[in-house]
Formats: sequence, C-alpha cells, structure tokens
Amino acid sequence: MDFTPTRPKGFTLVEVVVTVAVVGILASLAIPAFESIRARNAMAGSVNLFLAQAHLARSTAVTREKHITLCPTQNGSECHADHQSWQGGYLVFEDSNKNQRRDPEEQIVSHQQQAHGGVKIHSSSNHRNRITYRPLGRAWFSNTSVRFCLEGHPELNRVIIISNNGRIRSAKRMADGSPVTCS
Repeated sequence: MDFTPTRPKGFTLVEVVVTVAVVGILASLAIPAFESIRARNAMAGSVNLFLAQAHLARSTAVTREKHITLCPTQNGSECHADHQSWQGGYLVFEDSNKNQRRDPEEQIVSHQQQAHGGVKIHSSSNHRNRITYRPLGRAWFSNTSVRFCLEGHPELNRVIIISNNGRIRSAKRMADGSPVTCS
C-alpha cells in the first residue's frame, strides 16, 4: 500500500474572498457602461420603429394611391388625441374619407407597440398628432417634428423631421439648430 500524501482539493477561504472581491470590483466598473448601452439601444429602437412606420405609411400611400395616416395609439385600433402619447405605439391605416381618424370600415395597414425603454416621444404641436400621406407621397398639412427624449441622457435625444413634401429625416438637433428637448 502506498500512503503518499495527496494534496487537498478545493479552494481556501482566502482564495474565495479574493476572487469575490475582484469580481465585485469588475462588476462595479462594468455596470455604468451597460446602462449607457441600454440607453443608446432604447433610443435607437424607438427612433427606428417610428422611422419604419413613417416609411411604411408613405410607401403604402404611393403604392395604393390612397391617403394613409400614421397616428399615435394606445389600443391599436384608433388614434389617440394627445400629442404626447406617441410612446404608446403607432397605427397606420387607410384613411378613405380623409378625416384623419380611423373609422371602423377603414383598413389597418400596421400597428406597432412602442417598446417602453423610458423614451418620451412628443410631436411638435397639438395640431400635428397625425401624419397623413397623400397618394403622391407628400405629407398633408405642414412640416412636423417628432422628438425622442430619454431622461438623464440628453446627448441621446433625437428628432424626426417630416417635411410637407413627405421627406423623413432623423437629426440630433432641431431644424433651427437648437437642442432637442421634450419639456
């Protein structure tokens, strides 16, 4: 029989404490970076979803040769009147009677729920809480701006500017050069 001493298997208390301390320090350094990534992703997702719905509304208007309206919605079947309610989601529908309200017989083209992520979405005025595209792709009425703001991260704020000729663009500053705010 061989009685050679074997080395004990496992970790000592000192090794475990040092490992936990190192992991804790690394985690405390990484958490702020993850918050920044989360904020940027929330903003990009909100802006991109709105852009996709605006482009869909415009291309559908041209393709079908009909008036197509994009509006904020809370329930997915009718437009919401409050211009600060865009963060609930978007409704794109065929506006056959051109009243900028969805009637029961009007077809829904798309409905998207907005992922929350803390992003506030405001349109430029209470008079432009709906965007209607005409059959030639022009936006009905006048220019409008839809602002996207994330509290605590003003450097991430964005604006989508829709001209009355239907052009859609995203910017980091308002059309007049001022910073984007949602107050």
